[in-house]
Order: sequence, then C-alpha cells, then structure tokens
Amino acid sequence: MTMLEKDAPSPFLDPGAVEVWDTWFRWREDGQLRDISIEATWERVARALAKAETIASRRWVGRMIDVQARWQVVFDQRILAGAGTRNFAWPGDPVAVLNAASFVRAPFTPGARFDFDAFRAAADLAVRGLDNALLLCRAGAGSPFADLRVGMIGIADSLAMLGKRYDGPSGRVLAGQIAQALAHASLAANSCLAQDRGALSGASTAALELARLRDTPATLVESVQRTGVRHRRVTAITSQPRLAQLANDVADALDPLDRSGSHRDDAGPSGGHARRTVGYARLVAKRGGTLAGAAASVLDSQRKSSIAAQIGLRGAVQPWIDVPIDYPIRVTRAPDAQASDQMRQLADANHLGGFEVAVTA
Repeated sequence: MTMLEKDAPSPFLDPGAVEVWDTWFRWREDGQLRDISIEATWERVARALAKAETIASRRWVGRMIDVQARWQVVFDQRILAGAGTRNFAWPGDPVAVLNAASFVRAPFTPGARFDFDAFRAAADLAVRGLDNALLLCRAGAGSPFADLRVGMIGIADSLAMLGKRYDGPSGRVLAGQIAQALAHASLAANSCLAQDRGALSGASTAALELARLRDTPATLVESVQRTGVRHRRVTAITSQPRLAQLANDVADALDPLDRSGSHRDDAGPSGGHARRTVGYARLVAKRGGTLAGAAASVLDSQRKSSIAAQIGLRGAVQPWIDVPIDYPIRVTRAPDAQASDQMRQLADANHLGGFEVAVTA
C-alpha cells in the first residue's frame, strides 16, 4: 500500500515534465505499466534505497519519499528508471541533485526567502541516499567509498523568484551562500556516515584542510576530527538536463533560464519525446499573477545572460564544490577565437575546470 495521499494535487506544474517522467522514468515491464503514478516511482526508489539501511524504518522511507515529492532531491536518472525493478544494477557513480527552486518560500514577493534549514536537511538525505546506492552496488564491482556526486539544479529559478539578477553581485552572493550550505551539510553527512558505517582511511587530513578553508563551523570541524569522512569528494555540479526537465522544467545546474523557449529530447524507451516549455520560474510567476514589473524584468534579464555572467556565477559557487565545474556553457552562437580565449582566461581566474561551450538551437 502506498504511503502517499491518494487525492493529493498533482506534483506536476509543467506538462513537459509529465512527458519526461512517462518517457524516461516510468517503470514498464512485460508491456504493462508498473508505476501507476509519479508517486509510485518515488516510493519504488525510496524502498529500494532503504534496503541498505540497518533498520529500513517506515519513517526513513517516508522522509525519502517526501524530499522527492517536494522536488527537493532528484536522484540519478538510472536510479529513477530502474531501482526496485528486476535485474537492476546499481551504478557505481551515483548522482543526486538538490533543486534550489523548491526551497524558495513566498516567491516573487517582498517576503521571498530561501529556506536554508530545509535545504541542509535535504542535502543530508541526498548524501545518505547515494551512500546507500553504493552499498547496494558493492555486491558487484562497486566500492562503498567511491566519490559521491551531489549537485544542484534550479539555481537560476531560485534567484529569479527571490528577485536577484543572475548577472548581478547579489545573485552571485546568494548562489555562493547556497553552495556553502551544500558544502557544510554534505560534510556533516559525510562525517556521520563515517561514524555509522566506517571512515575512508587517510581522507580526514585533506577534509579538515578544506573545511577550514571553507569557514566551516568549529563544531563540524571537531566532528570530522573525531570521525573522519567516508568519502573523499561528495559534491559535484554537472549538467543534468533530464532531471531538470523532470523537476517541472527548472534551469539545469547553474545555467540561466532557458533562452531558446523550447527543447525536444531524443525519443525515449517508450517512444515519446520530452518537451521543454516556459520554465518553472516563469510558470510560478504566471500562476501567482506576478508576471509584471520587477518580476518580468528579472526573468527576462536571465535570457540575455552573457557567457561572462555564467562564468562569474560558476566562480561564486566553485569554492564550495569538491570537483571543478567544467560542464559546457550553453550558447545560441559560438564565440569567435578571440572571445573564446578571453572567456577561457576568465574561467581560469575563477578556478573552474575549463571553458567549453555547447551550441543549442
């Protein structure tokens, strides 16, 4: 029996997100639908991950369902599609993303705020969920001490809903604060896992050095000194367009709001096509009746964000992320050789992993 409310409102605001779920993540077996709803997908994933828990409590499963149902944590597309199904092989390099847009309260209002407490709690569950995936993978060739990859999507949407310009100082400051919260919460979860499940030998020295550079609270530093860490690296921001589309079409990773207006994905295993529409932040603004004045200006400014603005925002986030941010920057037209060289130098100055562009229609 499902643990979710039968008559709850649909979690989908964007019709294209329904197509993404149905095309890529809905469980079908022997020609029959097994996931009757997206809620069934979330419960299937939560129960499968819970098999790595010493006591797979109903409460833990319920919390894991809840963070997915609120679009706070979106798990690896391989896990979404296959966890709990017959002959599923757990990946040895699992991914989870925190959807920053889902933590904005009272969007597009003077009282808009980012819920850092809820964000940290969701990060803790994401880290533990990925550690569970690695434990379940261990039956194969996987190692429980492999790097985790907890990233983010929807940063651009959250900035817009909070009235921050993507290309402005306040937007970069807030993006950095969100990344800092991710770093601290992930380290706390990493330390707890080391205490509960065993630490990675020789990893604590580097973790402590990095923690001090990141202005980590003294109590957390002391915790790491006592327990060590279970994973050498925990956070990584990579492009996850399909997960972003599933989460009601938020902006992918650290990208600005989509400038092309639409996107069609390749045909999925069930034959359909996933389609992008207006984007989450704009949809929220329209539904709230606030798509005018300042809100419209902030939204439209993102569609004109320059490559330099995108590098600048990545640079504000990079100090808090364990792996260099080097996924391609989406552009509608490739820069010439001189501009590319300038942008590469700017990326180096921001300590990014490199500079590469991907031209989109």
